[in-house]
Amino acid sequence: MGEVYKSIELVGTSKQNWADAVKNAYIEAKKTLRGIRNITIIQSDVKVREDADELIYRVRCQVNFEIEK
Repeated sequence: MGEVYKSIELVGTSKQNWADAVKNAYIEAKKTLRGIRNITIIQSDVKVREDADELIYRVRCQVNFEIEK
């Protein structure tokens, strides 16, 4: 019998770069999910906080994980 996967969407953020934003999403996801198989980036953008002269890198990603049998 084949494997079955479930997907959820998360938004990861970072003040450093997009790669860090994905890593932060993964770190949080693995706290409650087991069997994570891949992460797909759906969208990326940068939030500008002009008052603080700050950029926030954001990625909306799909996390796929295997359903336990």
